[in-house]
Amino acid sequence: MLRPRFEDEDEVYIPEIEVDETGFNVHDRIPHSNAGVALGWSALEQQMFDMLLLNRFAADDQELLDETARTISRLVETFEAHEIARIMAVAMMSFQLAAAEDKSFEDEYNKYRDYIKKHPEDLEEI
Repeated sequence: MLRPRFEDEDEVYIPEIEVDETGFNVHDRIPHSNAGVALGWSALEQQMFDMLLLNRFAADDQELLDETARTISRLVETFEAHEIARIMAVAMMSFQLAAAEDKSFEDEYNKYRDYIKKHPEDLEEI
């Protein structure tokens, strides 16, 4: 099947990815980039990179894009899917913490670690 090449750089969309009994359903979408066409990407591959590149400033800054890709690779190599989902949820809540309470996740985590060092009996059981 010959896939079309896309010329319009402004065609940005949020991929529709759902999970069903067969796994990830990407609605049989075709690649939305010339690179995806040239590389013969599947719909899942294209959607994955569309999500990565959706933030246009990241696509323009190769160093930031490379660091993001390395971070994703480390997450996938290190954690199970449910743990990655938990990390993503905490990351999103950290934005809300900054906006609603003017606090930094890093600062609050460091306070927690300092407290636990002084009071190890209060360490949460996992």
